[in-house]
Amino acid sequence: ETKANDVAPKIINNRTMVPVRFIAENLGAEVTWNVETREVTIELDGQKMSMVIDKQMAEFDTPPMILEGRTLVPVRYVSEKLGANVMWFPKEKKVQIVK
Repeated sequence: ETKANDVAPKIINNRTMVPVRFIAENLGAEVTWNVETREVTIELDGQKMSMVIDKQMAEFDTPPMILEGRTLVPVRYVSEKLGANVMWFPKEKKVQIVK
């Protein structure tokens, strides 16, 4: 099933960043946001991952960020953590995620 996002992916530091809710919820995960700590938590099948906005993590070189009111995360990192495969088509600047 093909789903389009209402916010175009952004390429930052050679990483494709997408809205966290779009990617996580379409892969069946739940997303929660803690406004005080600026932390986004993604949960799927009892497993959790948390990321803090603008905080560098060892697992990836581009931290989550807020852009135009949306929380953007690295698509490959989040997708693979949620058990999906990511394919990048540079000519079309298109991302395909398969679970």
